[in-house]
Amino acid sequence: MKVIGFVCDWAVSTEGLVDGRGELKAYPGVHIVRIPCSGFMRPDWLEQSLRAGADGAFVTGCPYGDCLNREGNYLMRDRMEQLARRLQRRRVDPGRVAMFAHGLHDQQAFLAEVGAFLRRLESLPQPAARPVRPAVGAAAGEAAE
Repeated sequence: MKVIGFVCDWAVSTEGLVDGRGELKAYPGVHIVRIPCSGFMRPDWLEQSLRAGADGAFVTGCPYGDCLNREGNYLMRDRMEQLARRLQRRRVDPGRVAMFAHGLHDQQAFLAEVGAFLRRLESLPQPAARPVRPAVGAAAGEAAE
């Protein structure tokens, strides 16, 4: 299972949790990307992760009310709600994305929530394969023959 986790630099410490490839030692296949703040995160990055083949994607910010940048986690939480509606319109299960909020020393709670997210992903039906469209030039070349 491939999962991308975007983790705020000021939220949970991943020191000792991540191997040299950037994956969680407890959950191989969960790749961690550090970001300056969850409010810095663009929801498109979660959707692009899914389109690129990830089974799921999540963002982790500071606990609500404890954001170093004041409201970054609240901004991202609002964006997650918008992203869920957009994913539903595109027939992508919004259960494939999540937002977590953990403080610097909440490593065990963070790992427990990631584990619960992975179990949720396993219970979801596999997304339908997208039909492959021929390139425009390829279609024109076929017509010329």
